[in-house]
Amino acid sequence: MLRETLASSKAKRCPLEAPVEVRMSKVPAVSKVGGKRTPAPAQKSKLAATKGSAQPNSALTSRSVEKRLAELKARLGEIADLSAAAAVLGWDQATYMPKGGAAARGRQSATLNRIGHEKFTDPALGRLLETLSVALDGRGPDDDDAALVRVTRRDYEQSVKVPAALVERISVHGNKTYNAWTQARPANDFDSVAPLLKEGVEMSRELARALGTGHHIMDPLVDGAEPGMTVASIRALFDELRPPLVALVETAKAAGASDDACLHQHFPEAKQLAFGLKMAERFGYDLSRGRQDLSPHPFCTTFSVGDVRITTRVKPNDLGDALFSTLHEAGHAMYEQGVSPAFDRTR
Repeated sequence: MLRETLASSKAKRCPLEAPVEVRMSKVPAVSKVGGKRTPAPAQKSKLAATKGSAQPNSALTSRSVEKRLAELKARLGEIADLSAAAAVLGWDQATYMPKGGAAARGRQSATLNRIGHEKFTDPALGRLLETLSVALDGRGPDDDDAALVRVTRRDYEQSVKVPAALVERISVHGNKTYNAWTQARPANDFDSVAPLLKEGVEMSRELARALGTGHHIMDPLVDGAEPGMTVASIRALFDELRPPLVALVETAKAAGASDDACLHQHFPEAKQLAFGLKMAERFGYDLSRGRQDLSPHPFCTTFSVGDVRITTRVKPNDLGDALFSTLHEAGHAMYEQGVSPAFDRTR
């Protein structure tokens, strides 16, 4: 269960958004299946205290394990509700919010993100996770409850390294950057957002330092996006992919440009939106649990399994822009709609 610190970041992706997307109640995780990184010195004492309060496996009856699992899911459900509320604010900011609401929206989102982070880093939750980790240790890797505890504990151990004040600052800055970008993009005015981008990079460095250094400053942030990966492993992957990809590009260039004139005629906005949404529905996007709206940059956002929304943008002389954006975001949405309702409010 990974929550966004910038719930609005996911809902308002833009090329210049800063800082790096992080999570509301859980920051970049250590690894997908339990890899370990040495915690920061201050964190060692917290984890040691948490572990010292865990009950031995033999001390927990089946009933007490179920009671603690219910408590865990209730806590995570409350945090998930805060994350969803922040996501609704982010969606509205990108779609229908009047410009005058930007400053207040930044504060509102930051407050929800900070509260969510504080609830997720509550030491009582850490003790609960440690107790359940011991109790469920014998279950297989595919057991849902054991997996929930394993992933949540991993994220908890990372999140407690990050001060709530930093989470709040990142959220405020993300909203400020997004609002500036929406004004700068139509004017192609990079200079107006460059200082905000620089500040966002510095915040991302601050976040990376809080999480613990790796061989590269970006390692903790890369790990958060793809657990277990590092800058070095990504570079090795790109080195392997580069030769065949370059060859593929050269082959495409040699074939000459395709005639796509049929896509560059005048297409009314309403008809483009209707056509794209109909195609998404044919692909499998369930409109009884979703909708599409316009935004400066296309995105998909999830409030629950029953409410997964997408956005697009329309160019009157380019059918492909709206159509392919809609289908791309619908792909994300169909994944989210396919998640079992049993996992709702646990991630």
